[in-house]
Amino acid sequence: MTTIVAADLAAYSRLIAEDEEGVISRLHVVWSKVVSPLVRDAGGRVIKTMGDGFLAEFPSPIEAARCALAIQETMAAQEAERAERNQLRFRIGLHLGDVVAVGDDIFGDAVNVAARLEAISPVGGLCMSRAMRDQVKGRIDADLNSVGEVSVKNLPDPIEAWVVGDGVIQPGQETEVTPAVVVLPFDEIGAEDSFFADGIVDEITSALSSVSDILVIARQSAFIFKGRVAEIREVGRELGARYVVTGSIRRVGSRIRISVQLSSAKSGANLWSQRYDDDLDDLFELQDRVASQVAGAISPSIRASEIADARAVAPKDRKAYELYMSAFPHFWKHRREENERAIELLSLAIARDGDNIRAKALRAWAYAQQATYMWNETPLLSRKNAQADAEVAMLSVDDHAPSLVAIAAALGMTGLDHDRAGQLLERALSLDPNSAWGWMRLGWNNVYRKDIAAGLAAFDRAEALSPRDPFFFNFQFGRAYAMGLAENYDEAIRLVKLGLTAGPGVTWAYRDLASFCANAGRKIEADDAAASLMQSYPGLTIKRVVDSMPPATHARHQMFIDGLRQAGVPED
Repeated sequence: MTTIVAADLAAYSRLIAEDEEGVISRLHVVWSKVVSPLVRDAGGRVIKTMGDGFLAEFPSPIEAARCALAIQETMAAQEAERAERNQLRFRIGLHLGDVVAVGDDIFGDAVNVAARLEAISPVGGLCMSRAMRDQVKGRIDADLNSVGEVSVKNLPDPIEAWVVGDGVIQPGQETEVTPAVVVLPFDEIGAEDSFFADGIVDEITSALSSVSDILVIARQSAFIFKGRVAEIREVGRELGARYVVTGSIRRVGSRIRISVQLSSAKSGANLWSQRYDDDLDDLFELQDRVASQVAGAISPSIRASEIADARAVAPKDRKAYELYMSAFPHFWKHRREENERAIELLSLAIARDGDNIRAKALRAWAYAQQATYMWNETPLLSRKNAQADAEVAMLSVDDHAPSLVAIAAALGMTGLDHDRAGQLLERALSLDPNSAWGWMRLGWNNVYRKDIAAGLAAFDRAEALSPRDPFFFNFQFGRAYAMGLAENYDEAIRLVKLGLTAGPGVTWAYRDLASFCANAGRKIEADDAAASLMQSYPGLTIKRVVDSMPPATHARHQMFIDGLRQAGVPED
């Protein structure tokens, strides 16, 4: 029976990414000047530190609680002159229970309980179990407030929790949602130096740092693992990363082979791997190209992993971030019922976290899809909802590139302000030049403005970055529309058919096929496409098409509507 104290540094991943050297230096002082002496003076011992936290045990629950309070008070005084965002502050959990000692370490359910309580502790405060509270009530100089029962992973029954401090995290809520990734030094085989490998790692780290949905651990932190054999999960624990990138480089003469892997620091499983074979002609061009391709592949792989983790949680228990991630697979399927489910999940995320700008931006895009692809009977209302969400999200989006892309998509699909949409996309791509969705939407935006060459170039860039993208069929439809504007209808028809093959069930595209076939004078094919379109959208009229589709299709691209009339779509 012992008292366990589990502590973790709040917002560690963000802090270490923003000022790696400064945070590590400050943490050395915290361990040596604050934690170690206070624990020792209270009769306890630090069992281990984990980079951003520590585990300690005490024979006396009262001394353990007093020590935890002293640590928090000392930290508050020490960090008081810094901006709140940059302060080092702990969350601390305390529990009294049985443990199993193995060497200098301890294990058991009691350790898990203390760690779970730490996770919901207020920043700068404490969270303790009922067993702990009963021992210290009236004997420590602090107010204890009940937060009710808390479910603890791997334990069948919930436990009562009590806190000292304000701002308790409700069970199931997260503060840090951006997944952290670290790029470890690559092994270089067949070379006396590692300058090329270090250059590749620097370029990949830099490329990933521009991805808004990923927090990249600083290069200097990763360097401590150079030449060291370490298990992936150990790397994750030590650096606070959820994902780890590893690789190797082999050089033989002027030929070079680069192998890169992405692994989960949670499970150790390999999530993605790729091999690049090339000539070592232009060193810097090769580094840039490989870094761009790796970043372009790793970002969606991490997103897929985050989606899988979110969907593993029961819908009723999902946090706002998990609801946001869960919406993506529904959003990109391009089906009426799937898009409605995406809107539902995003609306739940917004209800749970009213400041969730990411969910609001993506919902704006989903509403724009609902209007554009004729998925309800009130397209003008969907268009209005898309614009309202986009305008609200734009006020607080800051530098989150995916949200900038979503807002631009909503504006471009529901209005004629393509200059503003273009500015948002340029800003998004300056932040994350490897965003395939950003390039896709830039392609569409250029097509809306009748800049065909720029539109096609953007679609090509999107495909190069993400050749297996869930929106790949939309790359083809974008190219098809550009060819239609250029009156190259035969090529437009070929591309629409490729898109329909890549996205089976995306029946709204028969609208494009019918128009292009009619404009090409291919009457039988136009009739067949129009029949498929009317079967999917009974009672469809030109008026409904005009109310639904991006205004550019009838305000600037009259040929498209004329083609639908020729294909037999009734006027009203």
